[in-house]
Amino acid sequence: MTDTWALRLVFWLQPLALGAWFPRIPQVQHSIGLSEGTLAFALIGMPIGLLIALIFGSKLAAQLGTRGLLTVGLTSYLAAMPLPAFATSGPMLFAALGVAGMCMAIAQLALNVTASEVEARSVRPIMNSCHGFWAIGVLLGSAIGATMAEIRVTPGLAMLIVSATSLTPLIFCAWQVTDYPLPAAEKAQTTEPKPSKPLIYIALFGFGVAMTEGAMADWSAVFMTNIFDASPGVAGASYTVFALCVALGRFQGDALKARYAVDNLAQCLVAIALTGLFVTLTSPFIWLSFIGIALLGLGVSLGFPLAVSAASGLRGRSSAGNVAILTQLTLCGFLIGPPMIGLIAELGNMRLGLAALCPALLLALVFARALKPQAATSSDGL
Repeated sequence: MTDTWALRLVFWLQPLALGAWFPRIPQVQHSIGLSEGTLAFALIGMPIGLLIALIFGSKLAAQLGTRGLLTVGLTSYLAAMPLPAFATSGPMLFAALGVAGMCMAIAQLALNVTASEVEARSVRPIMNSCHGFWAIGVLLGSAIGATMAEIRVTPGLAMLIVSATSLTPLIFCAWQVTDYPLPAAEKAQTTEPKPSKPLIYIALFGFGVAMTEGAMADWSAVFMTNIFDASPGVAGASYTVFALCVALGRFQGDALKARYAVDNLAQCLVAIALTGLFVTLTSPFIWLSFIGIALLGLGVSLGFPLAVSAASGLRGRSSAGNVAILTQLTLCGFLIGPPMIGLIAELGNMRLGLAALCPALLLALVFARALKPQAATSSDGL
């Protein structure tokens, strides 16, 4: 098995458990008896776990290499993902999500650093297709989660089943990828501890896109439940539609990137996402909101993989170091967005909560210019 195909399988298998969790959030919220605002505070556990992972994530990558980082990150992630489903109170959910967030951050770092190393040695781009497989994995996981919700499998049992059945094939595929040492990343961090301005601008673009992805993951099912009184299966299917459109967009990503300037492509996609958000929020019909969610998925589909490719091509730091920093900063958007939306929804309603994504997407629209290859822009600004 080649590195590329083994890595694609890892990208496909890793998010199954994450996708299976998203449709179960409304049920966990209901079983514990949490309001939107209280749930939002519990969801802050994941960003805090991420911040903890920031302390040692890059150093761990340099010490373990790609294979060791994949093994540690993926194993701990699968062990932690079922924990939130067993929470019986808001504080317990907060703690469980904190552990899951920390482990997920290391797993995502492992995937993206490894993809960057494999792509650097490949004859053709692979980043978009890898993230396409990741989106398919989330799609499949969310479909499994929605199906289990519809047939009344409890959230805890469902998460244990998905995590346990994913472990062996996931680690097997991870071990088929060549083990790349990452000493250059450690050296780069010693000589240049602060991220460059171009990397910060790229991360701001990724932050806005990731915030939208995280919000749809955690709140799309709740939105459908609260606004349209959808059944658990139908509500969970809203994220399945979103993930499907993300996957469709990412599998077209390499061809689109070859045909259009990357910054113009990114701006057009963010404009589609903004259109989808408007349709979702203003629709009086559930089927029309599904269309809006589909447009949102297409619009944000290429944001993160385009950002990873742009960051890995920056000069002045190793590609692994750039990707490590970008991954952690964009994960902040993925994990911070959901609790923020919950707090706003608590003060108003779910439509108002999701409307908070508009500034995030506008941020991505502005900083899409930073995705130009570095040779075509200055090192100090847009």
